[in-house]
Amino acid sequence: MKYCIIELKTQTATVRNPEFQNFHKTLPLPPPTTLVGIAGAAMGKSPKDTQRFFEDSTVEMGVYCKNEGVATDLWKYNDFSGRSIILKEVLFHNKVILVYGLEDRSKVNLLMKSFENPIYGLTMGNSDSLAKVISINEETYTTESDTVTHCLIEGDIIEEVFSNASNGLNFSIYSTSDPVTIDLPTRFAYSDSYGMRSICQRKQFSLITAEMKLNVKKRGISYKGIFIPLFQF
Repeated sequence: MKYCIIELKTQTATVRNPEFQNFHKTLPLPPPTTLVGIAGAAMGKSPKDTQRFFEDSTVEMGVYCKNEGVATDLWKYNDFSGRSIILKEVLFHNKVILVYGLEDRSKVNLLMKSFENPIYGLTMGNSDSLAKVISINEETYTTESDTVTHCLIEGDIIEEVFSNASNGLNFSIYSTSDPVTIDLPTRFAYSDSYGMRSICQRKQFSLITAEMKLNVKKRGISYKGIFIPLFQF
C-alpha cells in the first residue's frame, strides 16, 4: 500500500451535516465523500467517475482537520415565493491533512500529480472556500497510536473504549453536546456523471475534535508529529 499525504489550508470551510435542513450545521471534519470530491476536482473527473476511481482498488483514507474558530453566517436563498434566510455555520482558518492509500501505486502517483496541478479549483464545502495546497508527500509505512485528535475514526470509539475498560489501560475521553458518533454517507448512486445522486451506503464514524487517550491502539499515518488514523473506503 502506498499513501499520499496532502496538506491544505483554507480561510473558510463548510461541510454541511445532511441531517440539518433549516440550520446548516457544519461537521467539524471533512467526511469521506468530501475527500473523494476534492480528489475528483484535482483530477478533473466527474463525481461518478471519481467514485469509480476509488472503488476499483483497495483504498484507505484518513483526515485531520483543526480550525481556529466557528461562526454563524446568515445565508439568503430564493424559493420563488419569497426570500428566506437560514443560519449557516462556517469554520475559519483550517489546517487540513488528507491521506489516500491505494494498492495501485499508479493511482497514488496520479493523485499526487493532480494535487500539484489541479484541473479544477480545490474547495472545502462552498465554492468560495478555496483550499491552498501546502505540501504533498508520500509514505509506505503505517504506525499505531493510542492518542488521537481532530480526526475521523471508523466505528463508535466511545463504545470501543468502554468495552475495553477492563484491560487495565488508562484512557481519557471528553464530553460534548454534539454527538461524537454519526453515520456518514460513503457511496452515492448517480443518474449520470454529473446528474442527481442519492445515498446508497453509510458507515459509522467517530468525529474527534479534541485530544483523546484511548485504551486501544489505532493504525494510521504519522505526519509532522500528527497521527492520522486510517479507515477503509
